[in-house]
Amino acid sequence: MQRDDGFATLAVLVVSGLLAALVSMLVLLSRPALVLTKLGADDLVMENLMESGVAAAGYLLFLADVDAASVDGRTIRLPSGSVILHVSVEAGRVDLNASPRELLEAVFKAAGGQSLSPRSFAARVVDWRDEDDERTTGGAERADYLASDAIGLPANVAFQSVNELRFVRGLSEGDYLRLQPFVTVYNRTGLLYPTASSRRVLMAIPEMSDADASALRSVEAPGAEGDDGELRGLSQRYDDFVTLEAPKVYRLDVVVRSESGRTSAAHVVIADAEDEAKGYAVYDWAPAGREAR
Repeated sequence: MQRDDGFATLAVLVVSGLLAALVSMLVLLSRPALVLTKLGADDLVMENLMESGVAAAGYLLFLADVDAASVDGRTIRLPSGSVILHVSVEAGRVDLNASPRELLEAVFKAAGGQSLSPRSFAARVVDWRDEDDERTTGGAERADYLASDAIGLPANVAFQSVNELRFVRGLSEGDYLRLQPFVTVYNRTGLLYPTASSRRVLMAIPEMSDADASALRSVEAPGAEGDDGELRGLSQRYDDFVTLEAPKVYRLDVVVRSESGRTSAAHVVIADAEDEAKGYAVYDWAPAGREAR
């Protein structure tokens, strides 16, 4: 009987050991799933914070008519974390598609471009974006790119992103990087909003004087040209290059931080859109580290 009891005890211990091992294995196997679940939840929190920040900026800029300077630097606190908004006016940049040749020359001068002359740079941008294969003076068309074994070829359509600028024939990588902060593909009119523009770019505009640049940059409220005859005349003097109309497109740098301490950032371009229920449209959305186009 004692032998049977001993055998039963041993069997119980073996089964208990097997069960313990099974439970341990299940716990070990479940840990990655728990970690993944937590990471997934954190990702959702970060995504919601980012979308909330962009929605808040869109509401303030387009529905509440708050000026960009008042939104810039604003912190929005939410139960799941916080959002910091940085706002700039896209019309402060020269547009690769819509801006006239003189502004393209001006921005190349202002950026300190060295690999081409300002006139050649402007001509090659125009040749890239126009619909024909006729080379302008100092420009370059498809045949020129093929002859030089270029990586990119002009499609004879509008630039889809600023990134395409690096493929313009003869433009160095250094000049591309110098130009990047001053150019865009989202300035609808192609004209510069002086308050948001670099003074260096304004001063490169044909016949622009230091006094005129200062006066134009002093405008605080959109539409102020209608309240001041002198300012209106100044605006008309440079109306081929500048506009005092209210900005319609903005570039956002959105930085979010969750309650758990995670941080994330993105570059977003938004514009007014009356046909959209939310009152704005998103033109571009890029993670921080990759500039919005």
